[in-house]
Amino acid sequence: MNWKVIFTLACFGILMGTASLFGLTQHYVEPLLWLVIALFSAYWIAKNTSAKPFLHGLIAGVLMGILNSIMQSAFFDLYLSNNPAAAEGFKQIPGGISARLFPLITGPAIGVAYGLVVGLLSLLARKILKKPAA
Repeated sequence: MNWKVIFTLACFGILMGTASLFGLTQHYVEPLLWLVIALFSAYWIAKNTSAKPFLHGLIAGVLMGILNSIMQSAFFDLYLSNNPAAAEGFKQIPGGISARLFPLITGPAIGVAYGLVVGLLSLLARKILKKPAA
């Protein structure tokens, strides 16, 4: 496993978390940015790892989701002040779950789903680039 690649790509979670704190990822911007990050990550994994591209993508994606949610929870008041639609959505959380903790609960699950996408894209990128697995 190339942990340097994984941890470097995981920093996108911090970047996206920071962007969301200032309301820069509202509306259609966030999914578009995550798509660009996924495509770049898949390419980077395919070019810079010698084996297990799917696992590299999965782990990097999970870490991105966790780091993004940590940023949002740690600076929750700033996040709410710059994301009014999210603030409204948090009012509808069922079961008495703290709105501040909600990103920490959902972040890892979203990260797994995102990691599956990045992992599959990494496998595809490996085939396109015709880089043999080690």
